[in-house]
Amino acid sequence: MMPATQKSPKRGKQQRDGSVVAMFSAKRQGATRDGGRSSRRTAMASEDEMSEGTPADTDTADIIAHMREMRSYLAGEIEKSTKTMQADLMALGTRTAALETRVDDMAEAHNVVVDGTNAVLRRVEELEIQMEDMSNRTRRNNLRIRGLPEGAGEGSLSDLICDLLRPLAPDLPDHAWILDRGHRALRARRSDEERPRDVIVRFLHYSTKELVLRNNRGASISYEGTPILLFQDLTPTTLQRRREWKPVTDLLRAHKIQFAWGHPLKILAFQDGRTHVLQPRTDPGRFFKALGITVPDDFELPEHRPPPIPHFSR
Repeated sequence: MMPATQKSPKRGKQQRDGSVVAMFSAKRQGATRDGGRSSRRTAMASEDEMSEGTPADTDTADIIAHMREMRSYLAGEIEKSTKTMQADLMALGTRTAALETRVDDMAEAHNVVVDGTNAVLRRVEELEIQMEDMSNRTRRNNLRIRGLPEGAGEGSLSDLICDLLRPLAPDLPDHAWILDRGHRALRARRSDEERPRDVIVRFLHYSTKELVLRNNRGASISYEGTPILLFQDLTPTTLQRRREWKPVTDLLRAHKIQFAWGHPLKILAFQDGRTHVLQPRTDPGRFFKALGITVPDDFELPEHRPPPIPHFSR
């Protein structure tokens, strides 16, 4: 029989072993339920506590404190940046409003200048038309003769012209054939092979010039076999504009409609005892419709009037 002093250590050891077995069994069951994560976290926390000697709650509190400080700092920076941006936006809005006001004022001033300029342009155009008309009126007694060779005749040019034109109005007395002047066109003389310069004569009596020009429409004159053409003397500007109106005169001639030129620039068409007038800035469609002429779709009169300066929209 063993002494009592030797049995007690065995029982204490068995009790401790049983407690350890029970503890590990419980941990094993918990690890089975959560996949072993709890045991690993517990082991890591135990290692940290053993290595650092401070509780994990202290580190968590420090992290939270730092995060709160960072949040406060970021909130302050965001608020400061927001206030700066708001101030910049307000300043930009103020400048934009001021610029819009200035632009409106400039547009209004520009439109006032445009109205005045357009009025001046219209007035200048009217004055140019009046000056052109006056210049043409000073040439009313003039006759332009084309085709007379250079150096023709032995006497004065005026006497040669009177002898050349007298067959067109043989009943006129001698005093009706008085010429104020007669000369070649004022430009350099061309070579003999080119067309001779026109001759411009001014009759003392307007009626004589008109009678000669009217009678020449149904007759023809020549000098030594050279055909001679007679025209009303006009300004270069009027001649250029009449050349640009050639499509109109071609249509009238194609339909055998008599017409005449008016001053400063208009066409008088005569049909069935009525006179139809076409002048700039009028509708050519109505003119040709009244004459019974079909106009091509692409037909239009040349526009010499400068376009108006546009307004600024506000």
